[in-house]
Amino acid sequence: MPSAWQDPSGRSAPPTAPPVPQLPTQQPFAPPSGQSMYGARPAPVPQQQAQGGYGAFTFPVAPKQKLEPLAVAGVATSPLGPVGIALGLLARNRIKQTRRRSMALAWTGVALGALFTFGWALATSVLSMNGTIDRALESPQPGDVSQPRTVAAANLAVGNCIQTLPPAQQVGEVSLVPCADDHIAQVVSLHARSGDFPGADSLAADATATCTADIEQLDAGDASFVPWYLVPSEAGWDQGNTQVVCLLRGDAGPLNVDLINT
Repeated sequence: MPSAWQDPSGRSAPPTAPPVPQLPTQQPFAPPSGQSMYGARPAPVPQQQAQGGYGAFTFPVAPKQKLEPLAVAGVATSPLGPVGIALGLLARNRIKQTRRRSMALAWTGVALGALFTFGWALATSVLSMNGTIDRALESPQPGDVSQPRTVAAANLAVGNCIQTLPPAQQVGEVSLVPCADDHIAQVVSLHARSGDFPGADSLAADATATCTADIEQLDAGDASFVPWYLVPSEAGWDQGNTQVVCLLRGDAGPLNVDLINT
């Protein structure tokens, strides 16, 4: 039977090869909605589970240590000098035993106490050298003096002989000398006044009348003198010095006799 297909040259056509089987067509993989194409993401591990399976730990807060009372007292009393030093050193020893938190405060009390001690010592030395302490502690000494000395005018006493009187109206201190030495005036009498300050003119008029009457009673012999006085200022009166000091003063120059201590 002749072939269904024949070459013009008379040759028969080659047999037809069977078809190559084709792979079945596959649809691309699509991950479920909401998931990654590489699979589901693992759920995050809680932090406390990542650290271990026993959970987190908490620690109690230690209470704040109290201040040492002696340290506080050392700072408060530091102006007293040695007292502040002593309390600061005692507080230092207590703090070491009790483990309190006031060591710096204790040292502050010691340092301030030492500073005030030095300051008080320096001030005392200066006031002692310039006679201020002696003026504050002195008291009136009636009669003649055995050697020259300086006293506050408010501490004059009957019988004291005054070497000089300053020309200024305000007299704070006077120099006393033995009455056998030359002196410009001598204290005759003292008169305390009371009440409010009467005024400078009124006080001067009262002192003139009072001191003149006292001096007229003296037997001066050949000595030539005039009545004189010292009266407190308004500031001195307000401070409690209300005393009028009656003096006899040399008329022609210094005196060298004692008209009171006889």
